[in-house]
Amino acid sequence: MRGEILTKILEFLYTEVITQANFITAVLASGYGASMGKIDFEYRKRQRISENNKWHVKEQNKRIKRLKIFLAKMKHDGLIEKTNKNNEIKIKISEKGKKKLKYLKNRLPYRKYSKEKQRAVVIISFDIPERLRKKRRWLREVIKNLGFEMIHQSLWTGKVKIPKEFILDLENLKILEYVEIFQISKTGTLKKF
Repeated sequence: MRGEILTKILEFLYTEVITQANFITAVLASGYGASMGKIDFEYRKRQRISENNKWHVKEQNKRIKRLKIFLAKMKHDGLIEKTNKNNEIKIKISEKGKKKLKYLKNRLPYRKYSKEKQRAVVIISFDIPERLRKKRRWLREVIKNLGFEMIHQSLWTGKVKIPKEFILDLENLKILEYVEIFQISKTGTLKKF
């Protein structure tokens, strides 16, 4: 690959400069007359920070790359359109994208349920078969949005009153038989620390 050697040399020099800068900063942060152990501690601390920053930059680059791929796929499928007005690139949903959105919203219930707090603890447990995994994902998302906390993937707890619309949606999706909802009105001998 053209420029590979030059790239490696520049990367090496860059990391060496950072290493030297970290060492000088560690010496200055340790203070006058500090032991080598203190200087080494400060140096290692700065090295960890530098490595952590590199990791975050790599992760951010990975996310950006995934987003670009996802947007390219959506554009290829005709779900979004790019427009260029006044040298500004904007992305908007296409007619095909609007139809797809309407289809997806109608396929699984899409509504915001009211979140009403209560004193009693509610436990939701479910065992939805793998063939209904999309409905299981929907259920987890709704339970999370209601304010429940996950104890296990299929066991959630919270102090939220269950909306009637939620129960009706479970019935319409034909998954009510796989869901158990318990309300605990009295605390037992075990209490949360």
